[in-house]
Amino acid sequence: MDEAVEQHPDRTIVERFMEPPEDAVLHDRPVRILQEVRFWSGLGIALVVKVPVAAQDPEGLVQWARDGALKVALTPVLLLLSVPVVLAVHIALARPDHRRRMIGRLPGPLTAVGAFLGHILMAAGGVLLPLWAFTFDKPLLSGFAAIAGIYLVARGVGFVFFAVPAISRHMFRTVEVHQALPAFLTVVLAWELALQDVFFPVGDQFADSTVLPVGGALATTALAAFELYRLRTRHGITLRTVTVTTGVGRRTGRST
Repeated sequence: MDEAVEQHPDRTIVERFMEPPEDAVLHDRPVRILQEVRFWSGLGIALVVKVPVAAQDPEGLVQWARDGALKVALTPVLLLLSVPVVLAVHIALARPDHRRRMIGRLPGPLTAVGAFLGHILMAAGGVLLPLWAFTFDKPLLSGFAAIAGIYLVARGVGFVFFAVPAISRHMFRTVEVHQALPAFLTVVLAWELALQDVFFPVGDQFADSTVLPVGGALATTALAAFELYRLRTRHGITLRTVTVTTGVGRRTGRST
């Protein structure tokens, strides 16, 4: 049977809207591994370093679980807010002769952000639709709304589930604008989550220390720094310039 037929429909939609074109993907195995690791390492380390503190009493473990759930819920929201800001700053700091080329590559990231936000709103609408229909006290309308709501939630959640791996590597296709942007976005996200810990800690135990929250952010920053170093030394990709082609899929792609 054809692979496209067997593939999950949400996965097909994700590949269409969230995956960058092949020529925008750098064929460098260490960089690809870093792209997979750095997104999760910051979140994972930020939670792991709190385990000894949380394990001191049962209530601490409950607060630790709530802290992890809050971070997972905050991640897509923070990324959606951070992508436009980081894109704007990076383009503003680019060399003038490369700035227009970066702006011309914005449709990819804008499409990815729009698709992700649209499916989040779809899932939210699926939850609200039955609640709205139940206010009319009409069983037929309520039943139809419940079925429609389940379908919308399933499609929205399914899209987000398959989109997370693509986001972790390519950060809403910002890799099309510049190969370094996913690394920058991951660092921004890691420090945003660290600041949430410092100023809005979940649990009194975690509020006693400002050192624990920065562990994940520092680890993510170190991984991103190594990735940027490899992009420059092995592929000649600098922060203020972009490649001539649409992407940097060639193994020896260099900026001009």
